[in-house]
Amino acid sequence: MKVKLPKQVTVIFLCALAAVAFGGCNRSVSPNDATQNKPSAFAKDLASVQRNNFLKVYVISRPDGGNLNADDKAYLRANMPVETTMRILTDKDRRLIVGTNFLFKPEQLDALNQRFKLEDYTGR
Repeated sequence: MKVKLPKQVTVIFLCALAAVAFGGCNRSVSPNDATQNKPSAFAKDLASVQRNNFLKVYVISRPDGGNLNADDKAYLRANMPVETTMRILTDKDRRLIVGTNFLFKPEQLDALNQRFKLEDYTGR
């Protein structure tokens, strides 16, 4: 037994089928575009520190943009308060993100500024 459907039902069915088949395709976005919109490791790590609502958030890096080496890390340990709450080495060891709930003493900030680029990311 053959059922004859009205033309309107057939047209609606074909339109719905086409919408399902082609509706999810966005051909204007290339795979490279998707990776460009992805946040960097630094952005993710900074966001994780900022979510903790620290009083101060600092980003410390070398002035030349190079990796923080063993001597740099030893200098940071010697000149940064041990009470510093959170430290994340990020950006392929080029930056240290620091979250703290107290203010660094002026002499600590001076010591850090003598050797490093110290940026205040509080509230950014």
